[in-house]
Amino acid sequence: TLAAVDFSAAVGDVTAVATMEGRLLDAPADEIAAAVACVTAALAHPLLRRASVAARLARETPLAIALDDGTLVEGVVDAAFEESTGWTVVDFKTDVEFGTKLPEYQRQVALYARAIAQATGKPTRAVLLQV
Repeated sequence: TLAAVDFSAAVGDVTAVATMEGRLLDAPADEIAAAVACVTAALAHPLLRRASVAARLARETPLAIALDDGTLVEGVVDAAFEESTGWTVVDFKTDVEFGTKLPEYQRQVALYARAIAQATGKPTRAVLLQV
């Protein structure tokens, strides 16, 4: 739902998207309600409020970067937005706790930020947002 809904969406819009996706997944009503609550809370986060009014916003955008050793890394950035100070790259994570995955997640979002910095020539900031 978070990937599909506009960052400036009202609760009614979030509910409509969650309901549609819930039908596709045959999700029970309580799971749909939980998705609405979770996404509505995420959209209220100051970072996503800033993204919703940014001049440039990219969502669910494929990217690739070649590492120094020649390895090609591909991914899909959840959200990236440009402000006067540069780009902010946001990767959403839904894990209850990151646990041992935190270093992996930090590397992932850092690579996304590096790819965007290389492509745009502008400073980037990488953010993990636990939803």
